[in-house]
Amino acid sequence: MARHHPQQPVIDPGALQLAGYAAEALRDLNHLTRGHEAWADPAELSRLLAELAVVASRLPQLLDQLCCWLRHEHDAAPMRADANADPAELVCLAAAHLTRASHCAHNLADTLDNAHQHVAHLARA
Repeated sequence: MARHHPQQPVIDPGALQLAGYAAEALRDLNHLTRGHEAWADPAELSRLLAELAVVASRLPQLLDQLCCWLRHEHDAAPMRADANADPAELVCLAAAHLTRASHCAHNLADTLDNAHQHVAHLARA
């Protein structure tokens, strides 16, 4: 739960709702693209790949912002952890994983864009 500091707004609950929508949208895409009949032609697949590349390209900024928030909050007022865990170590580990996820998302965006560029040259015979 976000701590409220004077001069700092509490996170808009809409952000969590949007993340839920994104997760559900990807679940729906998984279901819609299961069969061979999912696409009428390669142009549709090309467009989906382009959109997925955009989604992936936007993840690094979000992940970096989450990492910055976590570090800032811990630096401002150290957090507590359950059991015998060290909160500083948990923050450090989480931040490292968020940074790695940001790099992976950047690579994913590039890879999806490359796939899109190849598929864009295809059409039904």
